[in-house]
Amino acid sequence: MNHIVIVDPFSTGKLYAPLLHARGLNCIAIISRPDLPLHFTQDLVPEHFTQVLAWSPEVVETLDALGVLAVIAGCETAIHLTDRLTDHLGLRGNSPATSDARRNKYTMQQALERRALPHINTRQVTQPEQILTVLEAVNDTGQYVVKPINSAATQGVVFATGRSGVAQALDSARWQQKNDLGETNLGFVLQPFISGPEYVVDLVAFNGTYHVASVCRYTKIKRNGSPFVYDSLDTLDPAATDLAPLLDYARKAAAALDVNVGPLHMEIIWSADGPVMIEAGARLHGGIAPRLFQQVYQPDLLSLAIDSYLGRPAPSGPGYSRQTHHGRIGFFWATRQATFDGPGYERMVSAGKVPGYGGHRYFVSPGSEVPATIDFATCPGLFWLSHDDAHQLDRNAEQIRTLLWNQ
Repeated sequence: MNHIVIVDPFSTGKLYAPLLHARGLNCIAIISRPDLPLHFTQDLVPEHFTQVLAWSPEVVETLDALGVLAVIAGCETAIHLTDRLTDHLGLRGNSPATSDARRNKYTMQQALERRALPHINTRQVTQPEQILTVLEAVNDTGQYVVKPINSAATQGVVFATGRSGVAQALDSARWQQKNDLGETNLGFVLQPFISGPEYVVDLVAFNGTYHVASVCRYTKIKRNGSPFVYDSLDTLDPAATDLAPLLDYARKAAAALDVNVGPLHMEIIWSADGPVMIEAGARLHGGIAPRLFQQVYQPDLLSLAIDSYLGRPAPSGPGYSRQTHHGRIGFFWATRQATFDGPGYERMVSAGKVPGYGGHRYFVSPGSEVPATIDFATCPGLFWLSHDDAHQLDRNAEQIRTLLWNQ
């Protein structure tokens, strides 16, 4: 009984296996679908696993014979299968009866509404023939968001104004087409645009209690005519008293989504009426954030998630991790379309010498055309750092940005 199954160990899900090996556990990878996109499957590190199995119903018998301690969801594509496997194997996990509440953007808002929690009035459109009916409820001067029911990140998200804008967004939507997860779009949700500061709360569930592993806030700036350009994501101290309403809401929302085991990544807008969840996913924070959190919080998100899956108790104390350093993910943005030349070797070496520098990543290659940045989808790259002094963090972040981006 020293085997751990990781379903779709991609994105930040690839970070689990090395840490589990360090605890003396063997990992088995299960690939949920044969048509997963290459940008996911190329994250697989076969040497981290004793077996790599393609999912089929017969896999359950194989796992039963081996003896499995836990099943972990590596990324968004793994959520439904992870819940079914834990149920089949009789392991602690999240109920497959409520999986949709942790994956489907319409169902999760319904789950909040059933608990009488702040939620977004959401309409579901599953076929083009429903567009005219949905438009009847659209305010002709209102601002709205149209997004796929089952996509991830900002893919397919469109901001629209009034009935004509919503009609255009839905008419031109990618009906029945594959998204970046390799899944067919199941439809779209229509929501009123909620304004306010955007926060990210990462929780870890321990049998119905929720430990706050991290709290972050996005800073957006207006560039190139768009108010939705991301400038930074800053870590915050969960112990701050002004964050108490946010964390209280996040815990109640996690319970409404029926999260009992593992991490929950939650995006929340603090509107004029208070915090309201935009969406959530029962998996780790994506990108480089878990690595940054290892430098910023104790205990950190990854170690807490592993403890939860292994059935260990929640940390004693106030129910949130201690912030030991200030952390930031800075986003590069381009003021105009241009060819990306790269910073050059000397500038990269200089950036690496800035105190607290954690790393950087470009989403474009030297010689490629970079569009003017208008949203997260057109962000050309990022960097991350930490420091024990908040003011020094600001100065160091600007130094790194200047060294690594001059477009």
